[in-house]
Amino acid sequence: MTTLLESVGRQMTPQVLGTIGKAIGVDEATVQKGLDVVGPVVQDGLAKKSQTTAGLDEIMSMLGELERSGGVESILSMLGKGGPAAGVASAGMLGGIFGPAIGAVGKTLSAKLGFDVTPLLTAAVPALLGAIAGAAKSQNLDSKGIANLLQTEQRNFMSNASPEVLGVLKEVETVTNKANSVQQTFTADEWTAIRLAPLAATFYVMSASPSGLVGSVKEMTVAGDVMRDVLKNADATSLVNVAFGSAMQKVEGKPELDENAPRESMIGMIRTAGAAVKAKMPGEAQSFASALNTLAQKVAEAAKEGGFLGIGAKTISKEEQQALDEIRAALA
Repeated sequence: MTTLLESVGRQMTPQVLGTIGKAIGVDEATVQKGLDVVGPVVQDGLAKKSQTTAGLDEIMSMLGELERSGGVESILSMLGKGGPAAGVASAGMLGGIFGPAIGAVGKTLSAKLGFDVTPLLTAAVPALLGAIAGAAKSQNLDSKGIANLLQTEQRNFMSNASPEVLGVLKEVETVTNKANSVQQTFTADEWTAIRLAPLAATFYVMSASPSGLVGSVKEMTVAGDVMRDVLKNADATSLVNVAFGSAMQKVEGKPELDENAPRESMIGMIRTAGAAVKAKMPGEAQSFASALNTLAQKVAEAAKEGGFLGIGAKTISKEEQQALDEIRAALA
C-alpha cells in the first residue's frame, strides 16, 4: 500500500519542483531532497494535531478548504504556474498546521537545508492533504480513521527514518514548543493585538493620508517587503518572528484586520500590544517597538503625497508624520 509520503512524492511533478527551485535559486534535485525532510515535518505536524478533538476538527476543515479550492491537482497546477491564489490557499493551510510557530518552523528548516523552504512547505501541505483525502475516500475513513491513519503512518516513518531526519524533526518540535510558549505568555486579547499590530500600524499610516489605488498598492507591497526583512533578521523563536510571521500570512492572504476599521481602534490595538509586551516580555519590547516603527516609517515613505502630477509632492505628508508620531507614542 502506498504511504501518504509516497503519494506526496508522486504528486510533486517536475514542473512544480522546477518552479519552486527557480523561485528559490536551487536545482530540482535539491528541492527533491528538501521534500524528503519537509514532507515528514508536515506529516508530523498533522499527526500531532490529530491527537486532539479541536486539532482534528481543523484538519477536517483544511480538507474541506482543499476541496473548495479545486483539489490538490488544481492547487499544485497553479503553484507550478506561479498562481497567487494557490499560494494564499496553501499558506492558510500551513498556518492551520503550525499556527504561531510557522515562522520559527520555516526559519529552522531553511537553516538546515540551506535554502528558503517556504515555497516547498506551501506546496507540500496541499499535496499531503490531498493524499489524506484520497486515502479517506478509498478506505472510507471518517475523522477518527483519518487521525489513526496519520498517527500510524508517522510512527512507522519515525521507526525507519535516518538519524539526520529524526534530528530535524526533534529540532522543529523544540522551536514549535518555544514559539507556542511565546503566544501562551499572553491572554487571548493581548495576543490578538500583538499579532495584528503590524497590520494596524500599516493601515493606520495608510488611512492618515489615502494615496489612491496605485499608492495603496505600493504601500501594501512595501509593508510585505518590510515584514519579510524583519522575519529574515529575527531569531526563530523571538516575539518579533512569531508575531510578524502571523501578520505576514494575513498580508499575503485575506487581512483579518479591516483597513477601513476606525482609526482609534487601530492605534488602540498598537497601544495594547506595546503595553502587553513591556509587561510580560520586557526583553523583547525594544525590538518589537523598533520593528513596528520601521514598518510604519517605510509605509509612509512608499508613495508621495500631494503636489500636481508628482511635482512638489512630499515623501511623507503632514498627516502621515502625525500618524508616525502617534504610533511611536503608543509604543513608548
